[in-house]
Amino acid sequence: MILLTACNKQEFNQQKTLVPYTAVNTTTNPFDPTFISNTGVGGYTIITGQGYNANGIIVFNLGNNYFLAFDLTCPYIDPEECTASMSVNTSGKMSCDNCANDDISFTQYNTSATVNGQTYSLRQYSAILEGNAVRITNF
Repeated sequence: MILLTACNKQEFNQQKTLVPYTAVNTTTNPFDPTFISNTGVGGYTIITGQGYNANGIIVFNLGNNYFLAFDLTCPYIDPEECTASMSVNTSGKMSCDNCANDDISFTQYNTSATVNGQTYSLRQYSAILEGNAVRITNF
């Protein structure tokens, strides 16, 4: 008997962010009807109570069983000064407008911003489809 297994580990290089490392290991079902906005390509789901300071994690469905997950803590403001999570509009555009008076925003395709000459990126987590669930983790 031969047993073959495969693992599709999502690799990424975390860029500079002010969001501290927080252990994350959770799952979400993107096919559950309660997550209607995530059932289609380009949709998203917000997992509350996870990520740094429990600010939440946003999970984007990019299609072809590919997902991206980001912490909803603002990446360019000291988290000690801004404890609120980023706001998210209906299209999934994220901004730090709860703590900053600027026009900087992020999307699943635009994940970094330059502020005062420094580039800051959203804290990204691994998001891998395992059966009917997406596992969100950083280890």
